[in-house]
Amino acid sequence: YFRIFYARRILRIFPLYYGFLIFVLFVLPYLRPFDGPATIGQLRDNQVWYWTYMVNVASAFKGFHAEIPAAHGQFWSLAVEEQFYLFWPLAVLLLARRNLMVLCAALIVVAFGIRVALAEYVTTSEIGYNASHVLLPTRMDTLAIGAFLALAARGGAGELRRCARAAPYVAVCALATLAVIFLTEDGLTIFNPRVDTVGFSAFAALYASVLVLAVTSPPGGAFRGIFAHPLLMFFGRYAYALYVFHLLVDFELAVRIDNLHAPLTVLGSQIPMNIAFSLVCTVISVGLAWLSWHLFEKQVLKLKRFFPYTPRPAAQPARDAEIVPRFAAP
Repeated sequence: YFRIFYARRILRIFPLYYGFLIFVLFVLPYLRPFDGPATIGQLRDNQVWYWTYMVNVASAFKGFHAEIPAAHGQFWSLAVEEQFYLFWPLAVLLLARRNLMVLCAALIVVAFGIRVALAEYVTTSEIGYNASHVLLPTRMDTLAIGAFLALAARGGAGELRRCARAAPYVAVCALATLAVIFLTEDGLTIFNPRVDTVGFSAFAALYASVLVLAVTSPPGGAFRGIFAHPLLMFFGRYAYALYVFHLLVDFELAVRIDNLHAPLTVLGSQIPMNIAFSLVCTVISVGLAWLSWHLFEKQVLKLKRFFPYTPRPAAQPARDAEIVPRFAAP
């Protein structure tokens, strides 16, 4: 049970992640034109946090004196995911489905409570301002909501349909909550206490609702069609590599534009240049992700055939397949 789960997760996550770290730490230093924005020295000084998937902890507690490079700052969320995987398989093994759903609900409530405590009551200088944004206990509600929906799907068609009936109302409430925060807090900026507490919960509820509606909407329907669009499926296939590469690409390109000392406005507006910058970064990142998938990731994933999941029990309702489509493992 554990061998199959962790082997499949390792094959999907580790090769690209550690390959990227090895490239930045041991190859980029010899490519002088690419040295600056990658902040290789700063990354090297803090590399233990990256090798151990603890970069989120390092950035949240000032006592570690870690200086996390902005060009590689996105890995806090991957650290949260990997830390969640340390205990969740054990919970799945030990608890029945209904008890797991209760645990998911408890994790959602606890995560919100911890964020509120950090925002309103914790005053110690040892805890960073981003703690509620990057730590597993404060963000586990997003993973718990996904797990709750997966467990509902395993319960048969009726249970997931009940979630689907509630989803539009949950989505409207979540959107209304976010709209109120946006208007009263002058935007939805991170590290704003209202965004990091109620806002994070509203975002998670909104995305969960959209997921349920996409999965349960009938084939051929407009909602299913949107999320099954080839463009979204294209980006879904290469999403992990895009996640790994995009910030470094952004920083590299920004430095080169800055070195040109060229005007960054068009008719006095920065918007056209910002759009052009985003498009160029996207094209470069997608190109790198495409190469990574076809030349490296896809080849490694072929090893999953040695770690197949066991078939579902025969008693599992066959109608599940009519509602829950088969998605490729992320």
